[in-house]
Amino acid sequence: MIKIGIVGLGNVAWNVHLPILLSRNDVIVSWVCELNLSKKKIVEKKKIKFFDDLDQAIKSVKVDIILITTPYGERKKIFEKIKNNCNGIFFEKPHALNLNEHNFFSNNFEASSLTIGYTKRKMGIVNSMRKIINQNIFGALRTVKIFFGDINYKFDNFRSEIKQSGGGIFFEAGTHWFDCVLFTTYAQEILKFNSEKKYENNLDIESFGNFELVDNKKNQIKCEFIISTLRNTHNKIEYNFDNCSIDLFLFDNNSNLKIKNNKNSEFIIKDNEFLNFPNNSFDVARVYWNDFLESFKNKKESDLSYNSFLLTSQITELFYGK
Repeated sequence: MIKIGIVGLGNVAWNVHLPILLSRNDVIVSWVCELNLSKKKIVEKKKIKFFDDLDQAIKSVKVDIILITTPYGERKKIFEKIKNNCNGIFFEKPHALNLNEHNFFSNNFEASSLTIGYTKRKMGIVNSMRKIINQNIFGALRTVKIFFGDINYKFDNFRSEIKQSGGGIFFEAGTHWFDCVLFTTYAQEILKFNSEKKYENNLDIESFGNFELVDNKKNQIKCEFIISTLRNTHNKIEYNFDNCSIDLFLFDNNSNLKIKNNKNSEFIIKDNEFLNFPNNSFDVARVYWNDFLESFKNKKESDLSYNSFLLTSQITELFYGK
């Protein structure tokens, strides 16, 4: 039985992580540490110890894995307290502004024992896109374009404070999209990164840019992006091949792969192997936890192990210049 502790019980932990973990018969949630006491009675009814002091939580039960869902600004302080009191960590994203921070967290652990919550890697359509590229089904991949824009995005709660959030829309939301691009293209290196940014209250609210990535076959692929809170976009990743393009939509209510040829006809890709499943946030997180726990138990690196997120941390460093 794998024992798990949870630090931070916000919306994602409460609505996604906790229900998934409670549904498994190979793990036990030993304790939760959260300053807000509103959910204490419910948690304790589940026979889970509840603490508002991390030191007390650590002393109560030695756990195998600790899930950290607190804001970015709290991570280092928490890590220093728990690093010798568990064998693995699940960091909710985003977790590092630069490579030094990324490497700092790995000093005490095997890569297979650490992961970062870029859960969209486990979406069926993302894995279908990765397979399409790897098998060269539509020929060489020439360019990739990232579009993410949401005028309704709110900088509220911890997101409104630079020390807590770490950054703006790029750090909080955009890194999901970049991680998907790096993952699907089997990226090995990032070159010629350029960006223009707009800030408000020290938080980036819009950015445009371009870069090149080198894949595992030494191909160089040109990439462009727009990440914005000032305009709505189609919110997709566009992969352009010699004779067609494929749009990858990542949101639950519009998650699909749409292929378009040069004659402007289009159709939806339904992959027989993946069946575009999982395709909603809860199921994606459930599969993610399952695969991470398998890696943790077998002590074997996978596409969710810490080393696989190195380029995502690097592109964050290139963006913020820190």
